[in-house]
Amino acid sequence: MTLANAQDADPLPGGLRRILLRQIPAVVDEMEEAVRSGLPDYSDIADDTAGFSVRQVIDQTVSCFVSLHDVTRPSPAVVAELIALYEAIGAQHGRLGRPLDVLRDALDLGGRVACRRLIEDAYREKWPEPVLTKLTEDAFELMSMAIAAASRGYDDVCGRAPVDVQRDLLRDALVAEAGQAPRPLAELAAAAGWQLPRTLAVLALPPGDHPQTHVLPPEVLADRNPAAPYLIVPNPRISGRGWLPKAKGAVLGPVVPVDQGAVSLHWARRALDLVDRGVLAAEAPLRCVDHLAVLTAFQSGDLLEAAATTLLGPLLELPPRRREPLLETLLVYLRCGDNAVLTAERLHVHEQTVRYRLRQISQLTDGTCPDPERHLETMLVLTWLLSPEAR
Repeated sequence: MTLANAQDADPLPGGLRRILLRQIPAVVDEMEEAVRSGLPDYSDIADDTAGFSVRQVIDQTVSCFVSLHDVTRPSPAVVAELIALYEAIGAQHGRLGRPLDVLRDALDLGGRVACRRLIEDAYREKWPEPVLTKLTEDAFELMSMAIAAASRGYDDVCGRAPVDVQRDLLRDALVAEAGQAPRPLAELAAAAGWQLPRTLAVLALPPGDHPQTHVLPPEVLADRNPAAPYLIVPNPRISGRGWLPKAKGAVLGPVVPVDQGAVSLHWARRALDLVDRGVLAAEAPLRCVDHLAVLTAFQSGDLLEAAATTLLGPLLELPPRRREPLLETLLVYLRCGDNAVLTAERLHVHEQTVRYRLRQISQLTDGTCPDPERHLETMLVLTWLLSPEAR
C-alpha cells in the first residue's frame, strides 16, 4: 500500500482503530514535547507563523495517519489536506530563508515517538506482527511524503521572482486575523508593487479548482493551495465582477475594509461548506450577501432550534407531511412582506391555498403566529428548520 493509493488500503480491525483513536491526544502531547525540548528555537519560529503551530501540524499529521485505515472518512481527501499543509510549511521556510533540515529533524523526533508508541501498543494488545509492520511502514512513508511536499513548497518559493514572493506575503497578511500580520499592510503592498485598496472581498474556490486555470486581472492575489484555494479581489464594487471565475460552487465573501480580509474569507468558506453539504445551491459564483438568513441560521442552529418551540409551538408537533407545507408557506409569506398573492406565485399554488394554510397556522397557535414584532426571529428559525440538516 502506498499513501498515493490510500483508497486501496484495507482498513484495520475496528478494535485496533479504536485504540489508535484513543491514543491520539496522548501521542500528540508526547510528540510535541519531544519537538519543543529537542528543537526549542524551531518551535518558537513555527508558533509565530500564521496558519499553523507545532501542535496543529503534529495533530493533523497523526490524525491523517489514523484516518488512512478508517473507512468512515475518505483517505485521499485527508492525504491531500496534509500535502497542502506541508507544501505551505515548506513555502514558509523558503520565504524566511530557513533550510528544511530542521523540519526533517522535527519529523524525525516525532516519528521516533510515534513508532515507539506503536511498538508498545502492539506488545500490550498482542497485535499480529504483520499489523505492526504495516503501521510502521505507513508511518515512515507518511513522513517521506511530508518532506517531499515541503520540498516542493520550498522550491516553488525559492525559484520564483522576488515580487511574486512579496505578493504571497501580502496575500497572507490581508486575510490574517487582527494583529497577526508580520508587517504593516502598506509596507507589504509597497514591496509587492500592489496598490492598497479601500475594500476587498475574498472569492473562495472549490477544492481542486486551481486559480492558475483562470484568466485573472493582475491586481487579484491568488492562493494556489489545492485543498482551499481563494482569490483576493480589491475594490470589488468599483472593478466589477465580469472576470470572476465561473466555477460552480465558488463563493464571494462580503466586501470589507482592507484590514478585515479574514472576515470575508471566513464567511466565504462558511458558505462554501454549506454548498458542499447541499444547503445552498451551487452558483457561479454564489454571493454571501444574498444568503444572509441561511448563513446566520447555521451559525446559531442550536439556539434557533431551542427557540423554535416558543415561536412556533403546536406547529412542530404535526407530522412532517402536514408541518412542512405550513412552515414553508409561513417563511415565504414573511419574506414577501405578508403578501399572500406574491407568496402564491413563489410557491406555485393558488392564493386561496396560501390563505387556508395561514388560517391553519393561526388556529393552531391561538393567533400568536406570526407575531408582527418577531418576524425576523421567526424567519431565522424557519430557515433553520427547513434546512436539509434540521429535518
